[in-house]
Amino acid sequence: MKKILIIEDDFFSAKRLKNLIMDIDDMVDVHGPLKSVNDVVEELSVNNDYDLIFSDIRLLDGDVFEAFRKVRPNSFVIFTTAYEEYAMQAIKNNGLDYIMKPVDFKELCAAMEKIKMLSPANEEVHDKLNGLLDVTHQYRERFLVSKGDELIMLYTDDISYISKSDNHVLAFMQDGTSYSLAMSIADLEIALAPDKFFRINRQYIANIKGIKKISRFFNSKLIVKLKGCDDDNIIISKEKTSQLKKWLDR
Repeated sequence: MKKILIIEDDFFSAKRLKNLIMDIDDMVDVHGPLKSVNDVVEELSVNNDYDLIFSDIRLLDGDVFEAFRKVRPNSFVIFTTAYEEYAMQAIKNNGLDYIMKPVDFKELCAAMEKIKMLSPANEEVHDKLNGLLDVTHQYRERFLVSKGDELIMLYTDDISYISKSDNHVLAFMQDGTSYSLAMSIADLEIALAPDKFFRINRQYIANIKGIKKISRFFNSKLIVKLKGCDDDNIIISKEKTSQLKKWLDR
């Protein structure tokens, strides 16, 4: 039995789509709707064997691209939206399918044929989705943080490095000040622009402008010295060393 997943935060839109799908083929197994980024990540982390996914772009807690960057779906995805938004041109440019709301029955019939033609999704389909996720990734440019009674705007370009210590994540600025961030270092690695920031090890993320010195270490490892950082023993693993060199030599 073919499995279809609906990702949609509007109850009536999801119900209508499910009814139309069942009108076309009442032998399919329709799951969902999933309404949030967290729901999608949790579901695909456990069940990533769907034959087709119909997905709205805007969800309750963000856009679906955030979820797909964390867990890439193994099936073909057809996007649904009620209006022309920033992502639609990117979807078209990457050769992916979309359906405008309200969903047209004939368009849906054609979309359902994807189950026969592209199940499981082939490498070309995955490449198209990867291309879409790359161009729609909006990296963080600033953080709003608190210090006492004051709200302060931190611009990512002014961050020298980010450090994790115990349960605290701190952003160290180029002027020597530091501020607590309410995000995990793993989430920050995804949120920050990869052409400017690099995850050195489990404890540090460095801005390329915050790297003061790089020295060779034994066993093909490196030691990095960060501007304004008292830690003189930031060791880069052998695996990370090759990635860091490629990142620096762009």
